[in-house]
Amino acid sequence: MSYDEKRMELTGHLAELRSRILRSLLYLVLGAILTYQFFGPLYGFFYRPLEKEMRRQNAVKGRAVQSDRFVLPRALSDPPSKADYDKLADAVQWLYEHPSSAPVMSIVFRNFHEPFMVRLKVSIITGFILVLPLVVWELAAFITPALTPQERRPLRLLTPVSIFLLIFGVVVAYCTMFFAMHWFLSYLDDFPQPAVLMQDPNDYILFFVKMMAAFGIAFQLPVVLMFGAFLGLISSKGLLKHWRWGVVIAALGGVFTPSNDLFSMALMSFPLLLLYGASIFLVRIVERMRAKDKPRPA
Repeated sequence: MSYDEKRMELTGHLAELRSRILRSLLYLVLGAILTYQFFGPLYGFFYRPLEKEMRRQNAVKGRAVQSDRFVLPRALSDPPSKADYDKLADAVQWLYEHPSSAPVMSIVFRNFHEPFMVRLKVSIITGFILVLPLVVWELAAFITPALTPQERRPLRLLTPVSIFLLIFGVVVAYCTMFFAMHWFLSYLDDFPQPAVLMQDPNDYILFFVKMMAAFGIAFQLPVVLMFGAFLGLISSKGLLKHWRWGVVIAALGGVFTPSNDLFSMALMSFPLLLLYGASIFLVRIVERMRAKDKPRPA
């Protein structure tokens, strides 16, 4: 094959790569446009962990305030007596002197363009999640023609395992957010009262995405170990022998959790320990597959 023929072949691959990247970007735009129309329920899904804790905290503060309030009559006389009037006047005066009875937690926008930017970010994030299977398909369609049947076999095994673990990690991250919000907001009582939380939705969404990404990536540990087994770099006996490294990996995963609260660290570390143990059995499956593919001596 001449140099010009090789150059044309490379040019063709680059043209195909460009077309697949452009299609992937088109998928992302269409996904963002679609999810933009359903911003309300999507943002409610993200906001629910923080909203639940805000409501609880506001209810607790409200009950604390109500315990010191003047007791209003259940029913006023008709016409109201002077005593009823005095109780109402005293209650109004008390509310004026105790502004802390208002909700102590809520979201706040600091710039006029932030409501639109939050909606745009949520649309892009959820739109990307929606079209992720199409993007993965474009990537696989570009790579697989260059692989041999033996090289494609690991992809057929690892791809569904990776997708399952990614979804599992995101679900665990979402459940963790409820405990993380409770843990963080519990420190509000350590400051002189009334301490008020005015949460920026941009920061909250960014933190939420970091949590999901951290758990989704960390839960890919079995996929990484299985891929190393396909390459012959990792063995099940080695994983079992060096089990202490699994403990170290689980501990590091907990330490680097974005929330850094004890409950979230535990929810990251314990599954990683279980996944490390499950990886030993998965690596054994890979070893059996590689043993079957080895040519038998004549």
